[in-house]
Amino acid sequence: MTQASSPTVDPRRPGGVTVIGVLAYVGGIVDIIGGSMLLVLVTGAAIVQNPVPGGLLTAITIIIAGIVVVAVAGGLLRGSTLSRLIFTVVRVVSIVTQIIALSSGGIALFAGIVSVLISAIVLSWLWTPRANAYFALERTPR
Repeated sequence: MTQASSPTVDPRRPGGVTVIGVLAYVGGIVDIIGGSMLLVLVTGAAIVQNPVPGGLLTAITIIIAGIVVVAVAGGLLRGSTLSRLIFTVVRVVSIVTQIIALSSGGIALFAGIVSVLISAIVLSWLWTPRANAYFALERTPR
């Protein structure tokens, strides 16, 4: 007798997920560096008695956001469904805010359209059947 073979799932990470993860890593690192530079600028300005209003809070927020982005990017590359969910929610919120911003017209109209298109493409890559299979795989912790 022959046994029915079970369908196999390709365990390799899809290229679209890799591109998204790497770009997210780069963006997170840029946020951390930029926030750190702003932090140095703000603290230096405070030393010379010319503080930048809200600068300290902004710098810390940018650094924390960068750290979260790097963590989510790592999760995407490891196949974390939670990271994919977080990334998806952030992109959907971005799409909604950009659509709202489209009403201002001018250069914001062009930038908003481009941003919405990029977010839509990124989300489509993250939810392809192959990506779904990749994120559905059970992985053992290292």
